[in-house]
Amino acid sequence: MRKVLILAFLLIGTVAQAQTRVPRLGFLVQEMGRAQSQALKGVSAELKKLGYQERKNFSLETRNAKGDRSALQASAKELADKKVEVIFTTGTRATMAAISASQDVPIVFVHPGDPAAVGLVKGAADSPRNVTGVAAYAAETTEKRLALFKEILPTLTKIHVFFDTNSSFSRNNFALAESAAKKLGVQISGHGVKSTDELKTTLSNLKNEPGAAIFQVTDDLVESEAEYVFATARQKKMPTVFNEEVWAINGATVAYGPSYLDMGRLAAHSIAEIFKGKAPAALPIVRATKFDLTINYRGAKFIDLVLSNNILKQADKVIR
Repeated sequence: MRKVLILAFLLIGTVAQAQTRVPRLGFLVQEMGRAQSQALKGVSAELKKLGYQERKNFSLETRNAKGDRSALQASAKELADKKVEVIFTTGTRATMAAISASQDVPIVFVHPGDPAAVGLVKGAADSPRNVTGVAAYAAETTEKRLALFKEILPTLTKIHVFFDTNSSFSRNNFALAESAAKKLGVQISGHGVKSTDELKTTLSNLKNEPGAAIFQVTDDLVESEAEYVFATARQKKMPTVFNEEVWAINGATVAYGPSYLDMGRLAAHSIAEIFKGKAPAALPIVRATKFDLTINYRGAKFIDLVLSNNILKQADKVIR
């Protein structure tokens, strides 16, 4: 009888412990930048609205690889081995690392582009069974971004676009820019490059023509040298338009792209559903709905670009 009572107490204790288990959210990033911190802020704020408050009824474990790809893979494996309830990721590399680390632990991502185009999923409705998230499909906004730029810079007649010819993804993004420029009656000059040295040489040799500007398409090679692009463009008094807020903060004249804060909020709903026991496979990839216009007023003034009050009022953020 005594053994039966002991077993009963142990069983009750185990059930109670399972019922009071606090779900754990793992946050995996290659590097903690503006986009990553905004996404996490959005997740935390929305989870709180949904009844999940950190340190009360869920815990957060952050793994920041600080730019080290090998550390990113190790961090993903560590979170998977801990069997956190969800791994939350931003961008391509962190998400790929999480997918490589586990096919069982639920993964929720936020991504600025098309997750199928970069290999995270096969299609919007065809992802690995443990993966879901929020995607902005930012390439689809290429025409909108160029139209906004033309409104901001009425004298715009030509755009220079740099892209990595080694990447089919970059070549496709350039093709989208070509199509948008044709529709809007803007001349486009494509500069396919294969290395950072070639990029710098080509950029340095650009002539400062009236009505010309630099238009960015998503491209890892070009973005890795963004600081050089901005510095050279400033010297040539040439406006630049990029696709995310962080680029305007770092030196681009204009940025139009998805709000990571809002994508984080959307991702929080998927995370909450998984906390409640729903399978990621039952949660479709959500399309981002909020895109922000950021204007670097200080940078525009430096290159003698006059911005109308109407344009400044349209901006979600003005950097002065």
